[in-house]
Amino acid sequence: MIELKQIPLFSNLDIEDLKELEKISTIKHLKKGEIVFYQGDKSDFLYLLIKGKAKIYRTDTKGNEIILHQFIAPSLLAERANLTEIPYPANCIMQSDGIILKIDYKQFKLMMKKADICFKIMQSLLKKMNSLEDVIENIILDAQTRIAKFIYENPEAFETLKQHSIANILNIKPETLSRKLKKLKELGIIENQNSKLKIKNRGKLKELFSW
Repeated sequence: MIELKQIPLFSNLDIEDLKELEKISTIKHLKKGEIVFYQGDKSDFLYLLIKGKAKIYRTDTKGNEIILHQFIAPSLLAERANLTEIPYPANCIMQSDGIILKIDYKQFKLMMKKADICFKIMQSLLKKMNSLEDVIENIILDAQTRIAKFIYENPEAFETLKQHSIANILNIKPETLSRKLKKLKELGIIENQNSKLKIKNRGKLKELFSW
């Protein structure tokens, strides 16, 4: 049983509010690969990822998947659609087994008069806006620059994630990533250590995307 009081978004609610929230909420246990919602679905529910990982994505005209954002619990999912009362603008799928709190948004709006909840949702929206800016920036930047920026800002992910996962995050082809990483090795920016790629020269790496 999920204790709503333990969820950061609702940690400041009193007992009565928590009881009301429980009445309008449903706990969903989802498996990896299960769809949370589809693009175009009505935003009748507010989804809160409590456990696990999920991603928001769209598919272009060629059938390629474009990842808009990846989420690690706890996190709201596509709450902008709820707040602006528009259909969900993209698909959401679980990237691992997890738990989601599904909240009746019409009823929840009545509770949003609580300043604490409104403030926390605003914080969550700001994070999503920052993520969207990153997506837009990645579209504008060329592949080499995007890869260099990703490696510099996410050294642990670069050194631990598989190359196809990094390519997926950056929305580039795996062969393109492989070719660009080879170039970075030739420039002495990264190197192989114990069968893993490591950053060798952070300063030179930053020069590739700073202007």
